[in-house]
Amino acid sequence: ISSIEDGYTHVRDAAERAIERAGCVPVRAENFPSHRISPRTACLDGVLSSDCLVLILGAQYAGSPTPMVISAVEEEYLEARKAHKQILVYVEKVDHEARQVEFIKSVSGYITGHWRKFFSDADELETLIENDLKEVMPMFSTVNETNARKRLDGAFGDRPPKMDGIVWIQAVWTTLRDQEVIDPTKFIDVRFQKQIQQLAHSGEPSLFQFNLAKEIDPSATRLRIDQIKDQDWHQGRNLVLLTMYENGTLSIASNITGTKARDSHNFDIAEMFLISPDQIIERLHEAWGFANSFWYFIDEPRRHDPLLYNLALFDVEQRRLGKPNPNQQGYTLHHGNVANPLMIYDHSRQIARADLQHPEEPITHALKLIEMRFKDIDRSSW
Repeated sequence: ISSIEDGYTHVRDAAERAIERAGCVPVRAENFPSHRISPRTACLDGVLSSDCLVLILGAQYAGSPTPMVISAVEEEYLEARKAHKQILVYVEKVDHEARQVEFIKSVSGYITGHWRKFFSDADELETLIENDLKEVMPMFSTVNETNARKRLDGAFGDRPPKMDGIVWIQAVWTTLRDQEVIDPTKFIDVRFQKQIQQLAHSGEPSLFQFNLAKEIDPSATRLRIDQIKDQDWHQGRNLVLLTMYENGTLSIASNITGTKARDSHNFDIAEMFLISPDQIIERLHEAWGFANSFWYFIDEPRRHDPLLYNLALFDVEQRRLGKPNPNQQGYTLHHGNVANPLMIYDHSRQIARADLQHPEEPITHALKLIEMRFKDIDRSSW
């Protein structure tokens, strides 16, 4: 909702009610949380986060001054045009200031402007906005959770390679919107590839390690970066398969077994038979840390919020979940049939972008569910 705020609360309230009744979510500056960024940046980010700008022009042009020497409202309008947003224009039937007359003319120009509608009061505006939004909604990038689930399934279908002694944990996030999120030409851009690797190296904890080799595989629909894909077993493994798709899907697969250096004099039997909960937690923290940096990098305005998320284990086979006991000489294997992949959530979960910044709760939740999955496997072995 873009308009002046002073003395216009009743008009903006009417617009908000109309947007909600049309089945949409209003983005309104008065509702923004306290933040370290400037009001100007917050408002322009609000425009970028939206599908449609509802531009309401009353008598006054006045607004917060901007570096472009135009009102904040006009700057929001120009930002929406630059980003190819849908724009609905409503002009109040009043006498307008000279500068506002100029702005209205530029917005509603016959060749390059927008078809505008006029209103006399807040009630009439409310009806106009509701009806217009219902007409233009099919033009928006629609939220479709069914298609989002299909994108998740596709990412899990592009499974990590089966490798001797390795169990993989794969986390996948995707958007709810059906649209291109990353320009696929960036996948062959060396600068973009380096930026992604920098994000993967700089996290706390980091997803990638500087001293390990990377293999980059771009295509027309995705970019994949593998860490030490063919490293020798005896050197130990810190395998990571990082894949991002043009539709915004992000997949991170990491090994949770076979992580220690091994030789004939240093053989840890637990590596063969156990999956350590501590290793799962460590890998998930690495994955979620990168996911947070990644989404901020490609979508700083938070247009894609919430996200859809799921988790899977590959090649569990006969392993059990548990911590090694140095005094234990052997381990009991389960004999039940384990699904491959072993999906952790039956139904993909919606998560807020804020969860990426504070992943402790979702990671703890995931580990508890993994424990329940292994208990179900044990029961099926009886």
